[in-house]
Amino acid sequence: MLLAIVVMCALVAAWTVYPLLTGRANPSSDGELESNSKAAAWKQEKDRLVGEMVALDIALSENRIDVSDHNEQRNRLMSEAEEAAARLGKSRKVESSTPPARNYPRLGLAVALAVIVSASSLALLLNRNDVRSDSNPHADGRIPLPSTMAGMTPATPPPASQGNRGPMIGPDGTPDVGAMVARLESRVNAGNPSIDDVIMLARSYRVLDREDESVALYRKAQTMAPDDPGIRLVLASALIRSEKDTYIDEGEKIVDDLLVSDPKKPEALWLKSLGLVKRHEIDEARKTLTQLSALVEEDSKAKIAVTGLLRELDTASAGSTNPDAKSTTPVPSE
Repeated sequence: MLLAIVVMCALVAAWTVYPLLTGRANPSSDGELESNSKAAAWKQEKDRLVGEMVALDIALSENRIDVSDHNEQRNRLMSEAEEAAARLGKSRKVESSTPPARNYPRLGLAVALAVIVSASSLALLLNRNDVRSDSNPHADGRIPLPSTMAGMTPATPPPASQGNRGPMIGPDGTPDVGAMVARLESRVNAGNPSIDDVIMLARSYRVLDREDESVALYRKAQTMAPDDPGIRLVLASALIRSEKDTYIDEGEKIVDDLLVSDPKKPEALWLKSLGLVKRHEIDEARKTLTQLSALVEEDSKAKIAVTGLLRELDTASAGSTNPDAKSTTPVPSE
C-alpha cells in the first residue's frame, strides 16, 4: 500500500513539474518567419502587389493603357509596397524584443521531491496510527477489546430467537409455549390478523389439545383465502386426524372435492388413505396408498411415509389372521 502511494505521488509530481522542466525558448525570427501570422500577411500582400505590377506591364504592352496611366498606377503600387515593408519591419522588431521563455529545472525537481516526501510521510503517519492498516489490530493485542481491558467477561447477548417472530425462551432455556400462544392470541384478537398468525395459533391450540378452537381457527383461515387449496388441505388434515366422527366426515368431504378437481394430487390421496384407515377400510386404504406410491419420488420423505404405512397395514392384516395376536389398525402419527 505504501509503495502504491509513493508511485502515485511520483506520477502526480511528474505531471505537475513537467512544464517547468520542458519550457520552450523563444523561436528565432529567421528560422520561423513563415509561421508568423504577420509574415504570412506580408507574403500575401507582396503577392498581390507583384500580381498587379505584372498586370500593369501586360496592359501597357497590349496598348490597353497609356504610359501616363501606367506610371501613375505603378507609383501607387510602389507606395503600398513601401508601407507594407515598414509595417513588417515594426512587427519583426517587436518580436525580436520579446524575452525568451525560461525553464526552471531546479525548481521543478524541488517541487517533485517535496510532493513525494510529504505524501510518504503522511502515509507512514496514518499507518502508524492504525488509521489505515491491512491487519487486525485486535488479533495481535495492539488494541485490546473492552472486555479484556477491564478484565470482565463479555456480556451475553440476548438470544436471537427472542425477536418479534422467533420462539420465546423460558428461564430453563426451553421454548415458552404459553408465552408464544399468548403473543399469537394478542395478534389475532387485535383484529386484521395475517393468515400465518391464524394458522400458527391453530397449530398451537392443536398441540395443547384444544381441538375445537384449533378447528375454528383453521376454518377462519379458509374463509380468509377461500381459493387457496393449500389451506383447504390443512383444514382437512386437522379434521381427519380428529377423533370426532363429524370432523372426520367433514375432512373427507373436503378431500373428495379436491380429488374431483385433481385426482392425482398426492396430499389429497394421503389424507384420503388416512381417513380410510381410521374407518378400518384397509383394502381401500391400501389401494389408495399404492396409487400414491407411484406418484411420489423415490427416496423422498413422502415415499418413506407411504411405504411405512403400507408395511404397517400388511403387519396389521397378518396379525388379524393370528387368533393369538391383538387386532389393531395402525393410525399414523402427525
